[in-house]
Amino acid sequence: MLVKFMTGETGKIPWNLWQCLLVLLGMLAAGYGTALLVRFFASGLPLAYRYLLVGLAQGAAVLGGLHYFVRKKNGLSLEAVGLKAAVLPRAIAVGLGGGLALFLLLVIVGSLLQLFLPDQAPQPFTELIINARQPRDLVIPLFLGAFVAPVSEELYFRGFLFPALKNRYGFAWGLVGSALIFAFLHLDLVRFLPLALGGIGLAYLYERTGNILTAIVAHATWNTIMIFLLYFALRWV
Repeated sequence: MLVKFMTGETGKIPWNLWQCLLVLLGMLAAGYGTALLVRFFASGLPLAYRYLLVGLAQGAAVLGGLHYFVRKKNGLSLEAVGLKAAVLPRAIAVGLGGGLALFLLLVIVGSLLQLFLPDQAPQPFTELIINARQPRDLVIPLFLGAFVAPVSEELYFRGFLFPALKNRYGFAWGLVGSALIFAFLHLDLVRFLPLALGGIGLAYLYERTGNILTAIVAHATWNTIMIFLLYFALRWV
C-alpha cells in the first residue's frame, strides 16, 4: 500500500501521467542524444563503452526527473517511489526468488516463441556478451544489466509510472499498461511478450511488497542469470 501523500488519502500520488511522459521523453532524449554525440565525435569507441555512456545518460535523466517531480516539486522523499531501506533483507530475499521465477518464465515463453518465429539477429547488448572473450569483458554488461538498468528502469516504470497509471485507470490497467510500455521501449518485437510478462511480474512484486528494492533485486537477478547463461553457454558448445 502506498504512503499517504495528499490530504490523508491512501493511494494518491502527487504526480500525473503528463509528468511521467516528460521524464520518459527526457530519458529517451538523453539516450539517443548521447548515442548521436558518440557517433559523430567518438565513432571509434568500442561498443561496450558506447552502451555504458548511453546507459549512464539515461539513468541520470531518470534520476534527475524523479528528483524534480518527487523531491523538489512535491517535497517528498524517495519513499514516495517505494525506496525503503528499512526492510532491505526481506526485499533482497523476495527479489532474488522473484527474479529467478521471472527468469524461468521468460525462458519458457521465449523458447515457445522461437518455435513459431524465424531466427533473429542478436540485439547489440547481447552481442557484447557473445563477443566477450574473457570474464573481464563482462564487467560493463554486468554493471549495466545488474545495476544501472534495474535501478533506473524500476524507479521509473514501477515506482513512478505504474502508480500513476494505477491511480488513473485502476490496478489491472496500471499493471498491464506499465508492462506494455516497458516492453515496447526495448524495441525488440521477438522479445516483446516475454518482456511484457516480466514487467507485469516486476510490478506485481512491487505492489505486494510496497518496496521498489524488491523489483530492483528481481530485475538484477533476472538480467545477471541471463548474462552468465549466455556467456557460459557459448563456451560449452
